[in-house]
Amino acid sequence: MNMLNNFADWLDERTGWRTLKKTILDRHIPDGVGWPYVLGSACLFIFAMQGLTGVLLAMNYSPSPEHAYNSVRFIEEQVPMGHLIRGMHKWGATLMVVLVFLHMVRTYFMAAYKRPREFTWLVGVGLFFLTLGFGFTGYLLPWDQKAYWATRVGVTISTQVPFLGAFMAKVLKGGDELGTVTLARFFAGHVLVLPALILGMIGAHLFLVVWHGISAPPEKKIDSELPPEPRKAWAKLKEWYAAKKEAGLPFHPFSTGKDTIFAAFLLVVLFVLAIYVGAELEAPSDPTDTTYNPRPEWYFLFLFEALKYFPGNLEALAAIVLPGVVAAFLAALPFIDRSPYRTITRRPVLTGAGVLGLALIGWLSYAGARAPLTNPQVKRDPLLVEGRQLYEKLRCGYCHSIRGLGGKTAPDLARMPRGRDAEWLTKHLYDPKQMVPGSTMPAFKLLEDEAGALVAFMLSLNEAVTYSVKAPQLFTEHCASCHAVRGKGGNAGPDLSQVGVYREAPWIAAYINDPVSINHDAAMPAFKGEIQKADMEDLARYLVAQRAAKP
Repeated sequence: MNMLNNFADWLDERTGWRTLKKTILDRHIPDGVGWPYVLGSACLFIFAMQGLTGVLLAMNYSPSPEHAYNSVRFIEEQVPMGHLIRGMHKWGATLMVVLVFLHMVRTYFMAAYKRPREFTWLVGVGLFFLTLGFGFTGYLLPWDQKAYWATRVGVTISTQVPFLGAFMAKVLKGGDELGTVTLARFFAGHVLVLPALILGMIGAHLFLVVWHGISAPPEKKIDSELPPEPRKAWAKLKEWYAAKKEAGLPFHPFSTGKDTIFAAFLLVVLFVLAIYVGAELEAPSDPTDTTYNPRPEWYFLFLFEALKYFPGNLEALAAIVLPGVVAAFLAALPFIDRSPYRTITRRPVLTGAGVLGLALIGWLSYAGARAPLTNPQVKRDPLLVEGRQLYEKLRCGYCHSIRGLGGKTAPDLARMPRGRDAEWLTKHLYDPKQMVPGSTMPAFKLLEDEAGALVAFMLSLNEAVTYSVKAPQLFTEHCASCHAVRGKGGNAGPDLSQVGVYREAPWIAAYINDPVSINHDAAMPAFKGEIQKADMEDLARYLVAQRAAKP
């Protein structure tokens, strides 16, 4: 025992650990501090878990468009416990957002941001937005459909920033389109920049919490006894806080015990979610897929939904101005609310504003979650899906385009001349110079199945001619009174001559069947029951075929 004491004395002389223990663990916490106060330590625990699982994921992840998706699949299917680790990281991000948000809500309604804790609150606001930054940058890394399209929407929103929008979007993307540089920048931000920033701010936040002490729960009694003069009121509050700390218990083991119990509960929740729900991985990203329904993560849904109420030039209000005003309000809150009163009855305006804000966020999130899909989900032909993936893997889009999207040095694959059937296209893949003398296209060494999938995909881009002779008559009978095609028809609705450029046949058929299910504000009547399903699909194919004609 004497040897252990001697070692402790030797270590204390060199590190001062006893002073550190007394400052952090032996300090008293105010009387009345209960379970709501575990949220701060819970955030720290989940952040540590995110760091651990993130490092394990990074050991097997490749941040390049060619390998990102497959590396995530490798983690899911072949790395030992990879499914569990990725699931814990995914759900840990969700819990992190929830816990940081609840921690801020508790601080707001308990007015724990007031003197002398103004900077503690400011650092906390910064930590909240950094947490959202982690969610945004990590979203793209799987490089699947959801990651690609949701990030594309997010980057597009950044263009709404006054004066700097175009510059910000270009910095995020690293060019004109999402690609190799984009993924590299998001990965670097996620694993290098943001961790460095958040670690520094966590250190500052913990220092300020220890320096000022944990705030005591507000009490009506002390609020009613405060003198009207601010200086005397703050002096009385200081005396009251000292008395509450004196009557309280040591931080360890009483607070650390609650923190440990709650952390164990969160760990169980993470395990259950990771094992039984996991982290989804959709099909590989496909920039040419015009039917995908981009949806952000649930904690961005309220902003996504708010954009619907600010159309056109007003979109910047919902995307940038209003969130900016809220962020500025949160940062200025301790300097706006400078009164010594902390109970909610003594702060009716700010309490009401907080309740209204939470209700608005909740309502918008609920509405966004229930909003119908912009494009109806239809079962895709596996052969065409494989063909799309090969198109991306072989980087065909560097030279070729699809309906104007992609390279400009080779023909648009959606505008192929007649006569180029599956046999011709297959031979062209294996020996381009023989089929087109002078061609600069390289020969591809593809397996027979791969060539078949790629050819099927290319042919699908030109399939719009397969409609019956009845289809134009269906258009004349049911659509021409409002819509025009090639200059013939009404003008009450949009001209449909080029609708096939940005919509596919299944989407058009679903819209004809029930427009309101896709667009709440649609004025067009539903044709379900009036037009047979087969005729509706025939009409949709006819409309898609019009993309081959010049506008």
